[in-house]
Amino acid sequence: MHLIPAGGRRKIGMAQVMDDPRTFDRYVDMVRKMARTLAGEDPGQVAFELMNEPIVDCDSDGTSLWPDRQRELFAAARSSAGKLTLVLTGACYSAASSLEKIDPKAIPDDNVIWTFHSYDPFLLTHQGATWAGDFIPYVTGLPYPLDAVPNAQLDVALDTIRARIKAEAPWTRQSGLLAYLDEQVARMDSPDKLLGLMDAPFKRVEAWAKANGIKPENITLGEFGMIRQEYGNAYVMPAPYRAAYVKDMIARAEAHGFSWSVWSYGGAFGIVDAFNSDKVEPDVMDVIRSLH
Repeated sequence: MHLIPAGGRRKIGMAQVMDDPRTFDRYVDMVRKMARTLAGEDPGQVAFELMNEPIVDCDSDGTSLWPDRQRELFAAARSSAGKLTLVLTGACYSAASSLEKIDPKAIPDDNVIWTFHSYDPFLLTHQGATWAGDFIPYVTGLPYPLDAVPNAQLDVALDTIRARIKAEAPWTRQSGLLAYLDEQVARMDSPDKLLGLMDAPFKRVEAWAKANGIKPENITLGEFGMIRQEYGNAYVMPAPYRAAYVKDMIARAEAHGFSWSVWSYGGAFGIVDAFNSDKVEPDVMDVIRSLH
């Protein structure tokens, strides 16, 4: 179940479900009905994820609403489907750091898959995404990995981003955005740094799983990927960069014994379809096909 923000003709989205108890109750009822619909499916072939990337508990004020809400969703789904495989997650976009805060013993069930998502490093995977904050929209043209091109070419790409920030960003934000760019690049400017950055979420989840007696096969990397093209933006991420990133992330997941799922079939992150039903480059699918 994938909630998206309200807007236009959509009156109810993630914020409304999370902020209004009555709307959340309606969502719980919908989960109960969906589980009933899926109850007869083979639990080895079909799983039901109760809420994709819950946007709650992202603030550092100590509040923790998601554990209780997920237990309520779980109870509703399980009451309708006793054998169906259920997919549970942590709060705040299903981050690994949020999964660490979940006590799986509070949901005693032997037919649960735990999921987390990772798009690290965000600087590279979301280039040009206009909906991903006030920094990323200015960023395009960076390779994966950064040393995939000569230093001179990388410097040109970074200077282009800096010039775009200076020309288009609010002047009160420019110095902060420029500093943030340098900070993010410094975190991944060597193969070892990049590997450490990408592997960190997997290590966190692995430690959480071991501490709670959860087998690796009951954990899935539910989303990862690299943007191909933002809506309305002419820039297209070179296919070899996307293929290399997907290959490296799959290697991370399988090294830890986790299953995985690439985001997404079509659209901005499409690996099969682009916009207007156009076909994307085959590079990413070629990587996936080559694995087995």
